[in-house]
Amino acid sequence: MARQRHLNNAPITEALIDLRVKLPVETQDAKLILSLHERIRERFPHEKEIQHVEYRFESGPPQKEKTTSSHIGYRYDSADGRQVIQARLDGLTFSWLKPYETWEVLRREAFSVWQLYQDVMKPEAITRVATRYINQIEIPGPLIDFDDYLTAGPIVPKALPQALASFFTRIVVPDEKNQVTAIITQVFQPGANPQVAPVILDIDVIKEKLFESESAAWDTIDSLRAIKNLAFFDSITEKTAELFE
Repeated sequence: MARQRHLNNAPITEALIDLRVKLPVETQDAKLILSLHERIRERFPHEKEIQHVEYRFESGPPQKEKTTSSHIGYRYDSADGRQVIQARLDGLTFSWLKPYETWEVLRREAFSVWQLYQDVMKPEAITRVATRYINQIEIPGPLIDFDDYLTAGPIVPKALPQALASFFTRIVVPDEKNQVTAIITQVFQPGANPQVAPVILDIDVIKEKLFESESAAWDTIDSLRAIKNLAFFDSITEKTAELFE
């Protein structure tokens, strides 16, 4: 594992804070979110509807496919494309895209938007919080031993050629001590540049519970960041961390 510290050129392509909620019956209308947009339109001018689509197969013969969709919220993108708000009937997600700044900026902006969402939608309770960081680690090639860069890289059975065209791994780790779940996903898919191996390291840390207050939910979000940092630095080697100093 790598030593935890600030990385001046951290490989973060997206960082997000997510809150899930229970709404009262009177605000379970996605069009109410439009009044939120009126308050942020200058900074987030781009609007798209978010649709929830379900596919169902009905037994036959003949077998039929049935598709239903419902309007569940809106997506708002900032003018520069670096921040994204997803305001939905089940909650709020605030994302910061590359180039990333700091946790303090991400949290402050997310909390500001949350206050607007809370004022408009009046949630009865917060039921789930999460922090998620998606990193793209560009490993210099062309000949690469992933074990030099990842602590839990892919393993090829010894009887087979020791080469990889791509890989995908996903582990779900229940943390009983902290009552959270960490999902760590690693993906390698060669890009156009044969001299670089781009590896996605996606870390999602989640806590599901009925929070007793808004402050308790946000305190938990702060604690999830620490667990995310532990998972990140424990997933890479010192050689990897040095690429981003």
